[in-house]
Amino acid sequence: MLLADEINRSTPRTQSALLEVMEEHQVTVDGLARPVPQPFFVIATQNPIEYQGTFPLPEAQMDRFTLSLSLGYPSEADELLMLQRQSHRVAPEELQPCISLEEIQELQRLAAQVKVTIELQRYLLNLVRATREDDEIALGVSPRGSVALQRATQALAYLQGRDYALPR
Repeated sequence: MLLADEINRSTPRTQSALLEVMEEHQVTVDGLARPVPQPFFVIATQNPIEYQGTFPLPEAQMDRFTLSLSLGYPSEADELLMLQRQSHRVAPEELQPCISLEEIQELQRLAAQVKVTIELQRYLLNLVRATREDDEIALGVSPRGSVALQRATQALAYLQGRDYALPR
């Protein structure tokens, strides 16, 4: 898992390297390509307010992220808890894994088995195609996005305890 904090502060060259690992599942150092272990996840934060010293993310890179979330501000209770936790910082070397690689792979396998009917696939495709045909949307969902939407639908169904996906 790679956590890229404030990814839009990285240079275009660094962003290009990230694009390589996200697309080709490898990194190239000194001309030698090295595969990354699977599964490989990239989680990134982006500073949406400060533009000085930032670089826009290329559409090709944005397309490789399955989800984009805006968290907004925490509730007062959550922010108080955050402040309280700051006084009890845990050193990185003290952190313990909460899930094993094998468990992640098994969860991925189980989620991929969730049934998606042809009717639901048509519905997902109608949603995707609507983004491509709307004049107010600059760039619609890509085919890679269609696949990601179906996989996210399967994962959500699995998390909800179903072996079939629903349109909602």
